[in-house]
Amino acid sequence: MLVLGVDPGTATTGYGVVSRKSDGAVSLVECGVIRTEAGADLAVRLRDIHRGLVEVVERHSPDV
Repeated sequence: MLVLGVDPGTATTGYGVVSRKSDGAVSLVECGVIRTEAGADLAVRLRDIHRGLVEVVERHSPDV
């Protein structure tokens, strides 16, 4: 099972993808940040965050 976690923020949004195996073991698959341009309108920042998270979801297809 792949789980995507998001640490929300409009300047910097953090994310992490972890894998949980049937025996309960958890391992990190990927983590990173999505940075938005300082001074950009909120709508532009939200668009950039959305695009970044869509890329992560397409790359890993998390279950949760």
